Formats: sequence, C-alpha cells, structure tokens
Amino acid sequence: MAVLWRRLLVLLIGGVVALPYIAVIIWVVSAWNEPVDRAAALGVLAIGIVTFALLCVPAFLTVIRALERTLAEQLLGLTIAVPARQPTSADRVRGALFYFGHVFAGALLLITVIVLLPTAELLAVEPSRVVELSGGFIGTETDLGVDATTENGVPAVRDAPAILLPADLIQIVAPFTVLLLVAVIIAEGYFLPHYAQILLGPSADDRAVLAGAARVQRFRRSLLAREVHDSIGHALTVTTMQATVARRVLRSDPELAGAAIDEIAHSGREAVAELDRVLGLLRAETEEGKQPVFGEKTRQSEPVEARTQPVEAAPRRTLRDIERLAEEAQGVGHPTQLSISAEAAALPDELVNELHSIVREALTNSLRHASTPGLTVVIAVEGKSVRVETRNACAQSAPIFARRSDESDRRDSPEELSRRKSRGLVGIGERVVLYGGEVSWGVDEREWILRTVLPVSEESER
Repeated sequence: MAVLWRRLLVLLIGGVVALPYIAVIIWVVSAWNEPVDRAAALGVLAIGIVTFALLCVPAFLTVIRALERTLAEQLLGLTIAVPARQPTSADRVRGALFYFGHVFAGALLLITVIVLLPTAELLAVEPSRVVELSGGFIGTETDLGVDATTENGVPAVRDAPAILLPADLIQIVAPFTVLLLVAVIIAEGYFLPHYAQILLGPSADDRAVLAGAARVQRFRRSLLAREVHDSIGHALTVTTMQATVARRVLRSDPELAGAAIDEIAHSGREAVAELDRVLGLLRAETEEGKQPVFGEKTRQSEPVEARTQPVEAAPRRTLRDIERLAEEAQGVGHPTQLSISAEAAALPDELVNELHSIVREALTNSLRHASTPGLTVVIAVEGKSVRVETRNACAQSAPIFARRSDESDRRDSPEELSRRKSRGLVGIGERVVLYGGEVSWGVDEREWILRTVLPVSEESER
C-alpha cells in the first residue's frame, strides 16, 4: 500500500507541474472560441504557442533531469546509476521525454479526478446535460435543435449537435470512459519506475561501459583473492610446519628451535605485509569507484594527501625468491629439489612473478597433502616457452589428469576442478590461462604431477 501511495504522489506532483500548461491551453482555446475578430484570435494563438514552447524549455535542462532522478529515487525506491561524465544531448532528450511523460500522466490524473469524475457522475444521473457540458457538440436523440427559451414569443432555433447519442448509451459510456482513464493512470503508475530507469539512467552505451567496469572490478577482486589465498595460505602452512619443528626440538636442539621461531616471525611479517598491500588495493579501488555525480565537486578542504594515498606496489619476485621457497621447505623437513635452467635468468620480471606463485602453491599443496615428505621442482626454458613441473609422492596410484589451456576444449570447468582439488589449483589454472599458457595436473605412478607451460613473448625478453 505504501508503494501505491508513493506512486500516486509522484503522479500528483506531475499534475501540479502540469497546471501552467493546462492554463495556457484553456486560455488559448477560450480565446479562439470567442466571437471576436479572427486576427485578434490568431494573435492570442501565437502568444499561446510561444508561451507553451517557453514552458517546455526547462524540460531539457540538466537540473530538471537531476530533480526527476532524485524524485524517482526517493519516492519510487530506485537506485539509478549516474555516468561519470557530463550529460550529452541524448541524455537531455531522454530526460525531457520522462519529464513530459510525467507531466502528461499527472495532468491526466488531475483532470480525471477534478473534471471527468464529477462529469461522469452527473451524466449518469442526467444524460440530457451532455449538450451543455460538451458545448453543443454532443446531444441526445430527443434533442430536436429547438430551444424552449423564446424571445418575444418566437421560438429560438439552435444548431443541432454534431453527434446524437441515446440517453441510455451516454449513461453507460460516461462511467466507462472514467474507468478506462483510471486503468490508464494505474498502468502509468506501474510502468513509471521502468521508464525512470530507462530515461533517467545511463544510456545503452553507458550500461555497456558500466557492465565492463563491473567485470573488470570482479576480475581484479578475483586476482586479489587469489593472491591472498596463495600468500597467506603458504605463510600459514610454513608457520604451522615450523612451529611443529620448534616444538619437537625445543629441548634437544634449542638453536634449531630458535631458527624455526625466527622463520615463523619472518613468514608472519611477510603475510602481514601482503595482507596490508591487498587491503590497500581494495581501499583504493573503493575510493576510485565513488564517481562524482553531474556537477558534484570534490571536497577542496581536504588536503591532497588525504584524498589520494599511495598504495604499495606488489613486490617483484626473482629467481632467488623461488630458491628461498625451497629453502623454507627444507627447513621444515620437507626435502625439495629445485632445478632451474640457466636460460631462466633472462626471463622478464612479470613471468618470474607467475613462476614464483606457481611454485609457492605447488609447495604449499605438497606440504599439506604429500604422502611422503619431498618435492621436485623443474623450471626449464624450452624455445619460446618456460615449463614448470613439480612432483611429490601421492598415495593414489590410478592415473587421473586434468588439463586447462586457453583453447576451447577444456575438459574440466573451474567449478568441477574446485570440487575435486584445492582452490589453489584452480587459481593456478586461471593464472596460467590468463597468461596464455597451459596447465595439467594429476596422479601418475603414485606421484602427484603439476605441469605448466607459459609463453615467453619476444617483447618481454630482456
């Protein structure tokens, strides 16, 4: 019921705005029907047309479109997106269309309630009054065109109405017409929010841009979530393993226990730094997403430093960082053999970052799931691609492989892979596919094998 009253209020506001237009139309029609000089009537008509046109000019103003949008959001409960740009001529035309539709719907409601409803009630009781109410245009069949009023005893004959209807038909048509108009008003109120979204909201091109921006934002958040999962998950796994080592040798080898505790502190600091960096990126992204409305200005009272805070960039990984991952695994009793070809030293930083993430996730999974401690990692440059292959012991012996590439014939969807294996493997698959490579993983002869192949572009070679 509250929704109904709010929409009725919107239509009534449109009716109030329509009053000047109705007044101009009534004035012009009344002056035209007066039996005066036709030249004077034409002058009144010209003045009326100019006045009506001037009343239509505000409909194309940006401020009127903004007011209509505010009205729709407050009373119709809508959330209308505003493009982060200045309004175009097409925007003004669409705003004017909604304005005129709003005014017309309000005028129809006002005329129906104030004029047509009492008229229909009167005609339902006295259908003969139709001649008087229509200005002689419509009459009943009993009207012969002779006025009962006489002047000096001579009957005054008037012109017969242009349309003659039976009195019974008038009694039916009058309320039916009002009911039809009420149905039209209800339909206008029902479709008003839809037209507000179409005419006051972003255009089709803007919606495409907003949809693209939303996809980019979701993609960026997915990347950040993947980074958090990989880095924090690895740090927690290493921390847990180091804590176990420290507890075991706390009495027998205090020096080793101290080294394990130092490694826990180091892993914790790296995890906190990575988390701070990701939260900074999310905070910056949120601030960037607050686009100003048309005409809105930034708060000049705030210093520039308060409005724009630099976000720490992601650390650039090197081959030494990959070697450190192997050393960390060695330190927790997980023998790791790392083999890096000499050509890998010339790989670009972006590619080394991807290799670091892949090895880190493979090492994390090995620490968690390997049936026997140990991992073998091979990084080899082969022509225009670099291959990363990891192997660790696995209790399962049946050969099961999954594969992902940038081709269309993927055998497993991300959802299926997520159900069957860890979220990290899905992240590796997405990371490799995004880079234009291929990845496969599975069990072969009681070994869990992860293979990735990433392209090395000529532009990125150092």
